Amino acid sequence: MAADPRKIYQPLHPSMLARLDPEYIAYHNAHLQYIPSSESIPWSAASRTAPSPTSGASTPVPVGSIRDHSFGGHASLRIFTPSSPKPEKGWPVLIWYHGGGWTMGGLNSENSFLSRVCKDVDMLVVSVDYRHAPENVYPAAIDDAVAGYKWIISAPGVQELGIDVERTAVGGLSAGGGLAAIVSLKCAHLSLPRPKFQLLLLPVIDNTATASTVWARNANAPWLTPARMTWYRNMYMPNPQNWTNWDVSPNLAKAELLAQSPSTWIAVSECDILCDEGKGFGELLAANGVEAHVEVYEGGTHSLLILDG
Repeated sequence: MAADPRKIYQPLHPSMLARLDPEYIAYHNAHLQYIPSSESIPWSAASRTAPSPTSGASTPVPVGSIRDHSFGGHASLRIFTPSSPKPEKGWPVLIWYHGGGWTMGGLNSENSFLSRVCKDVDMLVVSVDYRHAPENVYPAAIDDAVAGYKWIISAPGVQELGIDVERTAVGGLSAGGGLAAIVSLKCAHLSLPRPKFQLLLLPVIDNTATASTVWARNANAPWLTPARMTWYRNMYMPNPQNWTNWDVSPNLAKAELLAQSPSTWIAVSECDILCDEGKGFGELLAANGVEAHVEVYEGGTHSLLILDG
């Protein structure tokens, strides 16, 4: 068989092969290894919305309606409404923050998953877009995340969306998972009505982590490497003094603030550099009296949700 002429940019590290799911190995070798890593390419804002060169994601499922709504001048929402009749007290709502290292993605991110939640759980889902780095550095993303939450649970938001504020959850993927956890803490800090539940998928929790500390066990994991995660961090937080702030590293929040977090469900992938910080955050919440469950997906990587097809 002739050698593949394509250049391999992201080969799998031999030390990971026995741990990775065989399906992921096959997919990575067929597609992902040929994609240059983000940090190796000169930055362009066009890459934020460029179509993915690979397949792997499922397609969105039909829901009652999908519409976009702008607020606050620079933030926007995507609203997924079920096809079933609205409950008498309004819809339960999941307020979602997309992944992408505070740099990539937008309202088109994770739509397959969000439409599935809307349909299968029979709840309203609102994806909150936020300003991105490097054009807008810390704390722009968290400011917009909190502003989106405040608007959704405010009188204008409740009237526009038809939600039941007593059944409010926040959630997010990767950097968005970290934003969701921070929004919960901000609600407690600012004496805002708090969400009842948070769903953190492969969350970024500890922005002091390095390949020689928290990431050490999975330093050779594929796709989201220490180099890529550090690149994202430097894009969003160019000042290292901010890395220990609790609104970028929620694991460093004070105990009395952590104790006010809502019931929490955290998903981590076994072969992801973020695995141990997600597990550690679940343990930290539990130690402070919060009902917290951590689900570990064996053989999974940081691509777990975006390769859901």
